[in-house]
Amino acid sequence: MPLDYVNLSIGDVVSCREFVLDLDTVSEYVAAVGDRSNVFEPESVSPMVPPMAIGALSLRGVLDDLGIPSGTLHAGQEMEFLDSVLVGETLKCRATIAQNSVRRGVRLVGVKMDVVRGARTIVMSAKSMIMVPA
Repeated sequence: MPLDYVNLSIGDVVSCREFVLDLDTVSEYVAAVGDRSNVFEPESVSPMVPPMAIGALSLRGVLDDLGIPSGTLHAGQEMEFLDSVLVGETLKCRATIAQNSVRRGVRLVGVKMDVVRGARTIVMSAKSMIMVPA
């Protein structure tokens, strides 16, 4: 069910998801985007996850939970990767409202995301801006 964007306030939690970046998921991501960075080496004992895979999977969950309406534009994205992640690790993405305003008939919604491993290790911090038809 879509959220009522009018009533969202700064600090409201809009998504809280846990996910595992298993070998199949990371392999599918690398193939889909044509990643040739060699960060992900599936044959190694402890393969690393490409940072953008963390960002893409986190953002997908947040956008699903936002229930964005037709006509919404993803207007901006900032991501900061703070630690490496190994294949098989469990991550938790928590997203909160950072901005919610209307300008010229368009609702601007800013979402802050933090992805953590375990209890406290932040592996990614991000901000997204979406433009929702008002």
